Amino acid sequence: MRIVLLGLMILTVAYSTAHAGVLPPADSQTPWSVAQYQGNSHARTDDRPARPQRYVCVVPPRESDDRNRPYVCRADAGRVGGRCRCPNVVGNGRLDLDY
Repeated sequence: MRIVLLGLMILTVAYSTAHAGVLPPADSQTPWSVAQYQGNSHARTDDRPARPQRYVCVVPPRESDDRNRPYVCRADAGRVGGRCRCPNVVGNGRLDLDY
């Protein structure tokens, strides 16, 4: 196992140093092949209507529950941050948008 890791490390170092001198000089007019920001790449190009906002109710677990993550269920539209309830869950929750 050590031999394999050592070999991979040597290949990685050799590969990174082999490409170190490939970059063009700073005064040359060669275009860089760097990824540039192209704006909003998630723009809709079709005529489908936008997805309506969906709401969820987020109920934090009780201390007696053996759980770290909150309970989440779908909810009717309302004011974000307002109180809500999930079926079969004890306690009130907070209304939030579903992303």
